[in-house]
Amino acid sequence: MLIEMKVMVESSRSLFYAAAKCVDEKEKFEELVEKRKTEGKPVREEIDKLKHITKVANLLTPITKYTIAEGANKITYDALQIHGGTGYMKEFHVEQLARDARITNIYEGTSQMQIVAASGGVFNDVLSDVFEENEKRDFKGGLTKLSNHLKEIRQLFLASLKYVVEKKDVIFQEVASKDLVEMYSYLYVGYLLLHEAETEPRKVFIANRYIVNALANARKNAEGIRDELFGDLIHAGKIL
Repeated sequence: MLIEMKVMVESSRSLFYAAAKCVDEKEKFEELVEKRKTEGKPVREEIDKLKHITKVANLLTPITKYTIAEGANKITYDALQIHGGTGYMKEFHVEQLARDARITNIYEGTSQMQIVAASGGVFNDVLSDVFEENEKRDFKGGLTKLSNHLKEIRQLFLASLKYVVEKKDVIFQEVASKDLVEMYSYLYVGYLLLHEAETEPRKVFIANRYIVNALANARKNAEGIRDELFGDLIHAGKIL
């Protein structure tokens, strides 16, 4: 449990920093465009770059909030479980952390709203160039196997996306969005950790646990879509 918690903390931190960097770059490009316009200089190239990075930032922002907020809830839930009854009492700080974490996937947009916000970028495969570039990269040693795992997740995502789009069922697309967004986040975070593992040996263990879990979860996500796990929505009235 402690290892899972540690991996979740470090992978969430990597995602957070990457998303923050992307937003900073977007704001700098906005400043650059305005400056060049003021100086009467051409801005077509800068505007094209700004449009792309804006799409990426608009995708990473909700994915980051969704991933980290849900992760914080899981970590504090497990922390409470590890402490047992003492963790539930106010004499320990754990119960406050659990309560504090619970609001994070509610305020500033619930997790469900973050899925909706991220789904557009996921359906348009905004990070396709990032993934394609990483697939061509030669990750050395033990990272090769992990790289192949991420390639499999990519294929699972593309096949699932194709299946959802070809159904042309708006309701099905909405309910399948969560699985697609999660698979997309596995890919992005997985590659972040692989790059970190290339320069920091300890990160190899973090990347291994994260990516192996991600592959198992991606297979589950894909099966849920392919087997139309949510097909009973048309009977929601009777079920509820």
